[in-house]
Amino acid sequence: MKRPTKDAVHERIVEAVIDTVAAQGIGATSMAAVARTAKVSAGTLYLHFASKEEMLQSVYLKLKLAFHADLMKAASGDARQAIAGMWRALLAFQHDQPNGFLFLEYAGAAQVLTPEQKARVAPLQGEVNAVVQRAIDEGIIKVPSLSVAATLLIGPAMQLARTHAIAGTPVPADEANQTFDRIWMSLTA
Repeated sequence: MKRPTKDAVHERIVEAVIDTVAAQGIGATSMAAVARTAKVSAGTLYLHFASKEEMLQSVYLKLKLAFHADLMKAASGDARQAIAGMWRALLAFQHDQPNGFLFLEYAGAAQVLTPEQKARVAPLQGEVNAVVQRAIDEGIIKVPSLSVAATLLIGPAMQLARTHAIAGTPVPADEANQTFDRIWMSLTA
């Protein structure tokens, strides 16, 4: 039987970290639990990550950057299309990677990143905000506050995704569309 490559083992460990955190939460996640889920020895796990903190930080950064890239790729067209595209991308991520979505939620809430790592991801929110600000600047969104507009757009999308990720179900398209349409009406009236 052919031995898996170091990269293949690393990816299996990353998936095990995501699945373990999604199932147990950050506090209950241990190196031993991840090793069991990944079906590797604790020694193998330590070849990839020096500590639980480093493991969580590394996986968070990898997943967060990939998720953000998907959001920004979907943010094309006019302001409404760009914002709707980001909504769809968020819900598609939850559908495709429910445990990844929960991992980002739990690790973000636990503030696993170092100050330097936080500085690295801070501009990501600015990129999302810039799309919303464009809609405000163009007069499409009538709410003059970026903070209020972003909260009204992002909060319900995250709540839909979180609720369905925990339930293990995708967000029904009609539910997502109705929610987005109602929010959009409130922002553009």
